[in-house]
Amino acid sequence: EHGIINGSVFGFQHHVHWLISLFSVLELVDAAIPAQQLEPIRQTILQVEGVKGCHRLRGRRAGSSLYLDVHIVVDPFSSVSVAHEVGEYVRGQINKNHPQVSEVFIHIDPAFLQFSSSMMDHDSIQKESNICKEIKLVEATVSEIFSSRFSEKMMIKRVTPHLLHSKIWLQIEVAMPSTMTIQDAMRAAEDAEKEILKAVSNVARVSIQLSLKNSLP
Repeated sequence: EHGIINGSVFGFQHHVHWLISLFSVLELVDAAIPAQQLEPIRQTILQVEGVKGCHRLRGRRAGSSLYLDVHIVVDPFSSVSVAHEVGEYVRGQINKNHPQVSEVFIHIDPAFLQFSSSMMDHDSIQKESNICKEIKLVEATVSEIFSSRFSEKMMIKRVTPHLLHSKIWLQIEVAMPSTMTIQDAMRAAEDAEKEILKAVSNVARVSIQLSLKNSLP
């Protein structure tokens, strides 16, 4: 009888030791995280303003550390700086709400690359097409304003549109004659901003950056 009990105890201890060894090995091995366990993190990402979607969310655990890799989708007309800010805010929200995450690798994709035409419904395709037409119309209007009213004072070097909250923000870099005073340059830029806002109703903000280097002859 004692032999049976001792044998049972030995077998139980052996099983416990095996489980402890298994858990120790799993802690040391780089193990993938099931998608359902990552769902709360996905929801955190999708709640961040400026994120249009996310995909390829993957997690791996190495020891006690959890590493994430995710692609977030942002507005295709966002500047690099705006997209970077969105990505950093995503990182901050993950670190705040999911402290078990040690590191996050974020890839930023423009919305146009998220879905091919074959994967988008008619309304989505039409919406993207309307946005493109809207941006082109705004850029044409801006070009016409500068060429007809400010051609002697300013020359457009670059127009960067940002689409935020369904409104267009314009960042315009212009070259100005080196003989123009700073005061006159700022006044001309202010007048141009007012003209653009008056002419284009869907533009919420205009920022004109003055450049006196490599300016007009």
